[in-house]
Amino acid sequence: MVLIPLKCPHCESTNVRKFGTSQAGKQRYECKSCKKTFQDDYTYNACEPKTRSEIYFQTINGSGVRAIARSLGIAKDTVISTLRSFEPLLWNVNHSYLEKLDSGNVTVEIVSATEAEMDEMWSFVHDKSQQYWLWWAIDHCTGVPLAFHFGTRQHKNLDELLKLLEPFNITKVYADDNFAYGSRIEEDCLVTGKRNTQQIERKHLSLRTWCSRLVRKGIRFSKRHDMHRIVVALIINFWFFGRLLG
Repeated sequence: MVLIPLKCPHCESTNVRKFGTSQAGKQRYECKSCKKTFQDDYTYNACEPKTRSEIYFQTINGSGVRAIARSLGIAKDTVISTLRSFEPLLWNVNHSYLEKLDSGNVTVEIVSATEAEMDEMWSFVHDKSQQYWLWWAIDHCTGVPLAFHFGTRQHKNLDELLKLLEPFNITKVYADDNFAYGSRIEEDCLVTGKRNTQQIERKHLSLRTWCSRLVRKGIRFSKRHDMHRIVVALIINFWFFGRLLG
């Protein structure tokens, strides 16, 4: 007979002990290393420790809520509640990139000057009468996304994006002919036209490819504003900010 040691699914430690039983009468265990409890066998798939990460990775790779629920054999509401739990962890500003820019001037609050491309991307929630716009900006030299904001196409949403971009010390902005940019950004700092916004237009294509609910013509779309923000922000945080959330 070969005895296989029981491993903690959270930290892979074999230093575990029995920890009572569940309501279904199944044996529970506690890891002495990370102090987390688990079971060797679960009645409901959603209770598996790996389910949260599987929901996360399927989401950032373009799967919808119902597709994830079908593939994992769990309820749709469980997928939604799990995605909502990621909301406090999301960034609207690329802090990692900001720290790299500021690493040479630790005592100075303002980082090196940055040229940025700005644009807004159309989407909708529930139906096309409820338009939802993603306002965002990328570094013109490196193509790295800097910050983003969700809202309508009203100018106040550009104001919110500009507030997020203040630490980057933007000196020049490349944007399209949207009147909002001309009304909010000084004329000598603004360059309009599609010639200098090709990088951010290409980001739009990538984002629509990775997020099925952003596809212009399809059967997948968001029914709730909060889920729209969370899912798109998860994809931006992973693919553009380089953040892996647990």
